[in-house]
Amino acid sequence: MRSAAFLGVLLGLCPAWADSTELGTPNPKSAFLIPKLEELTRRSMKVVEEKDGVVSVRLPDQTSFVEGTQILFFRKKGIRVEVIATGKVLTEERESKTGGLLLRVELERDTVTKYPAVGDFATLLADPAGGAEADKRDRSDFLVPDDALARISNERPGHFELGFGLLYGTLTSTTTTPANNAKISSSYRFGVIHAAYFSDYIPWGIEFDSHSGTFPTSTFYQTTVASSERITVFGLHYRLPPFFNRKLELSPKVTLLSDRFATGNTDENLLTTNTSGLGLGMRLSMNLLRNDWSPLKGEFPVKLQGFGVEGVYYPALSAKDDGVSRGTDSSGSSGYSMRLSATALAWFDFIPFLKRWFVQGSYGFRSYSLKFSGPTTPEAVPSPVLIPQGGSATERESDFRIFFGVRFNDPVKYIIKDKGKK
Repeated sequence: MRSAAFLGVLLGLCPAWADSTELGTPNPKSAFLIPKLEELTRRSMKVVEEKDGVVSVRLPDQTSFVEGTQILFFRKKGIRVEVIATGKVLTEERESKTGGLLLRVELERDTVTKYPAVGDFATLLADPAGGAEADKRDRSDFLVPDDALARISNERPGHFELGFGLLYGTLTSTTTTPANNAKISSSYRFGVIHAAYFSDYIPWGIEFDSHSGTFPTSTFYQTTVASSERITVFGLHYRLPPFFNRKLELSPKVTLLSDRFATGNTDENLLTTNTSGLGLGMRLSMNLLRNDWSPLKGEFPVKLQGFGVEGVYYPALSAKDDGVSRGTDSSGSSGYSMRLSATALAWFDFIPFLKRWFVQGSYGFRSYSLKFSGPTTPEAVPSPVLIPQGGSATERESDFRIFFGVRFNDPVKYIIKDKGKK
């Protein structure tokens, strides 16, 4: 077992134990045992907190560890030492109250026999490259340049996810002209496709979201006709360093919107319209768990990951009607959107490859303020209804969404690792 190998590390640090028939059992050399144990605990770090598989360890001043460094946790029992877990360094951060340094260590779930608690100890096992057990020298030897520390503190786990779901929506519209007065529908259901990729190595991410479907609408004479809408949103995110104990994260983003509304109606009461625009937005996420969370041994495999709120403003929308139209130009049109969401993660260890799943529920709305100018195009009938120039319209779509999907660790990480093995 791996614990036996880790135990050997401690035995190497305290050679007197190697001659004991049982760890901590007195023998002729036991006079050296207690001093060695005291030296080990004096040189080790102390556990401050354990939460969701991440252990906080208080660091001596001027001490630093690179990300991925292996840490061994042990518990003192009289003159005995019990190895309880190992983990890998995530990052370091400074306590707001005391100003001291804390090391965040993610437990390796297959090595946990007991969860580290306040008063337990942690010691260096090896560096990420697999170097010798460096606890034989001062930990200050592991100082990292400031630029490397900054890079480590900015790194967050990346992931790729793909999900499918349903949207329950309502669409309303008001206008200053007879055109588009019938763009109203409620309680319709659309399918949703969602995909996102966030990198382990750079603070950028991309997100794709699309929903489409058909719903019944009416002509001016109250004849029912089918209409459809397809909305696609592509976003580019920049992930700022997390704050508030690494629980909150801000992500500015640039969003590209494409909205096509098509109808079988032929009069001016309901029009086929293409709307598009470039938006600027921000997402605030509260992360209760890391994106790459997996349960520890015996831990419940379903957990709430966090909440999110985001908003996007479209300063210049382009809206163009097909056929019957309200004008040739839509300068001055704008829009915005908002969304609140909650995400849960589930881990199914018995499923090959597809072990980490997510479910997300959200509520949001999208609103357009459209302004038209230029010549209008009426219906092609003997006595068409002329559409006045300079009209305007507002449209609002609100919806509830729920979708399920699968989430993977950043696939680029595995590609790089495979290349490194060659």
